[in-house]
Amino acid sequence: MYGWLTNTGIKFVIVVDMEGRPTSATDSRNSAIVGLRDADLKPAFRALQSAYIGLLRNPFYDPDHHSPSVANAERKVGSTQITSRRFINEVERIGSAWFPGVTAI
Repeated sequence: MYGWLTNTGIKFVIVVDMEGRPTSATDSRNSAIVGLRDADLKPAFRALQSAYIGLLRNPFYDPDHHSPSVANAERKVGSTQITSRRFINEVERIGSAWFPGVTAI
């Protein structure tokens, strides 16, 4: 699990499943892969941040409606999950396109 905190306080989390990753001949000759470097994840976090900025630019999206702190203060029951189909599709595209070593998504 890797996190990214923006200067505006927005937190992004990426969970990487390294368990099912196939290894190539070069990987098997090298030592075991322990984790990912910061440079491996930066393109994915930047793409997620760009997708989120695109979501915020939508005049019909109200970020306060999805804020856990606002929901707790108002004692709302239900999910604060983002349901924008366009945003979800973009996140899925980023997840499918990303791999360790990619420089841009």
